[in-house]
Amino acid sequence: MFIGPKAENTELLRSHINRLLEHHAEWRQSYHPDDKPLGSSLTDGFKAKLESAFNELLSRHDKNLPYFHPRYNAQMLKDPPITAILGYLAFMMSNPNNHAYEGGPVTTDMEMEVTRTLLDLCGYMDGWGHLASGGSLANLEALWAVREKYKGGGVYFSEVSHYSWKRICNILGIQYFTEVPVDENFRIDLDLLEKDLKKKKTLMVIGNIGSTGTGSVDDLEGLLLLKDRYGFHLHLDAAYGGFARSCILDKHYEVMPQGSTGIKSVHLYRQLELIAESDSITIDPHKHGLLPYGAGAVLYKDQNLRDMILNTAPYTYHQLDKPNIGMFSLEGSRPGAMAAACWLTYKVMPPNSKGVGVIVQKCLDQADYFHRSIEKSDYLANFNKPDLDINTFYFRDDEYMRAHVISKKTLEIYHEFSVENPDAPFILSKFVTPPHIAKRAHRGLRFDDKENFTAMRAVFMKPWGEMKNYYYLRMLLDSLNEFCAKL
Repeated sequence: MFIGPKAENTELLRSHINRLLEHHAEWRQSYHPDDKPLGSSLTDGFKAKLESAFNELLSRHDKNLPYFHPRYNAQMLKDPPITAILGYLAFMMSNPNNHAYEGGPVTTDMEMEVTRTLLDLCGYMDGWGHLASGGSLANLEALWAVREKYKGGGVYFSEVSHYSWKRICNILGIQYFTEVPVDENFRIDLDLLEKDLKKKKTLMVIGNIGSTGTGSVDDLEGLLLLKDRYGFHLHLDAAYGGFARSCILDKHYEVMPQGSTGIKSVHLYRQLELIAESDSITIDPHKHGLLPYGAGAVLYKDQNLRDMILNTAPYTYHQLDKPNIGMFSLEGSRPGAMAAACWLTYKVMPPNSKGVGVIVQKCLDQADYFHRSIEKSDYLANFNKPDLDINTFYFRDDEYMRAHVISKKTLEIYHEFSVENPDAPFILSKFVTPPHIAKRAHRGLRFDDKENFTAMRAVFMKPWGEMKNYYYLRMLLDSLNEFCAKL
């Protein structure tokens, strides 16, 4: 499926790329085959410049970080599958534009098929959606459409929600929006949310299926009860965690009993099941949907919501009996190549428990293994119990729980196990929270001042760490404990 940490599947990729190049050349030559070739206009000077610039490109490439490797667990970065590389390359060479059907008929049809697959993944029987450049754009478009339909009201999201939500509210002129405090699990506090809902007409509430910092998953059961009571539009920001639903779906996209899945958490299973009850969703194929960056998506349960942002242009949309996605999206030009990358990937690995779910489950299992291992450590303590596959932890100070001491020691771990150390045995990141949030997560923490609390953060979104009986995770844990023993 992937090139692999040691380029194990390079020959498979090479053979398909060679076949693709030959096919593409033959396709070009077959168009009006009687036309005479124009001849190459590539001068020796151009070829020399290309060679020089390409050598520099490769040199810069070597300075890139090893996002593909199980020793890298710092950010939401991973190895793209071979299918995505081939699908993108196949259509990038002809460069279709999925703004209007005429600009990319083949890839527009592919995008509609991919969207249908995403709707099935999320449990939307009907509905509509499209690919976007990323989750922030998808979030903006969803709130824009809802604002146009319901004309006013407050917007509520948790204080650990993606930073784009505050920006989006400002861009759209939402005059009243609130960051609702979270509980000890970094989930939106439903009691505090309800207090806000009682004060003002509500336009939209955003629930997180995988917050950016900790991967926390909000209580959808509680949010749906509040939705019934107060009548707001429930949007799910499932950009990061939405594809975890693939773990609980059979090959027909029907929800399986929890005992038939690998999901250990009752909370997570229940929220994944309830995703289908939301009104709209942001979900990113470029996160756990395996695709490289540049592939977000927005989905509406009621396809009529798209009409709220309908736009027409007489110079663009000519085939009105065909899907013209740009009529209903904020973005204009969009790469048809990305739709092809998604299409090929989900033909080979559909987003259910027989496909993408196999990969995502390995990521969830890594986080669970790591959390249980930290619980046994003499030197480290868990900051949160992961809902998905993001772990946070810190240097243990059980006797005094002094926040400033813990943060200082944890920063020493970060300096050793991060991009700051060119010889780092593993690359992780850090998670910085203000005292009022940190105190809720760990009520025993003692703060002498208003300084932020620093924890370590590991994102296990690649399957490699689960392989060979968690070989790389065991090595990471040994390295961490060995280093902490010297602090």
